[in-house]
Amino acid sequence: MSETIVDARGQLCPVPLIMTKKALSEVALGDTLRILIDNEVSKNNVERFLADNGFASASVANAGLFTITVAKSKADPVSPDAASYCASSPRPAGDHVILIASDKMGSGSDELGAILMKAFINTIKEVKPLPSKIIFYNSGILLTAEDSPLVASLRELESAGVGVLVCGTCVNYYEKQNLIRVGTISNMYTILETLTTAGRTIKP
Repeated sequence: MSETIVDARGQLCPVPLIMTKKALSEVALGDTLRILIDNEVSKNNVERFLADNGFASASVANAGLFTITVAKSKADPVSPDAASYCASSPRPAGDHVILIASDKMGSGSDELGAILMKAFINTIKEVKPLPSKIIFYNSGILLTAEDSPLVASLRELESAGVGVLVCGTCVNYYEKQNLIRVGTISNMYTILETLTTAGRTIKP
């Protein structure tokens, strides 16, 4: 028997649900999950999801941190229906996500497109609320590499609390594995979780 920690702190529904379901599917019968959540609405939704799937759980609250303990006592749970479980989850004002799919903005002149993209990213910090995350994929990941003139601006956004996710598959495709200078190299699962929980997305 073993115990697995599911750290869902800082995550809004349905991410804690997805993380819990994934962990339950991966552990063996009899193993225990300890789920850490710092949002009461998400904690209630996870408990309801577990109960609906026939899993008995217990929770403890301590200074705003909720710890849910559940043992895998039966077969894997069904996928959570985010629409029904998360309808009551509040969304913060700055929960939008920006998607950057290219190192240029728009079609037509590449030179103009590069100028527009530079202006767009440099202007993000001037508009409130800030996005929760910026996701770079396809040739957009080139803006996070060492020869990009926008690395300093993106680092400034990171320091202000904006998450920067860089598509790992894209990094490998463009052979920039050792050249990314800002952000976290991520995978499609995390990117999809981020898009699922975003209040809205913006793609320049």
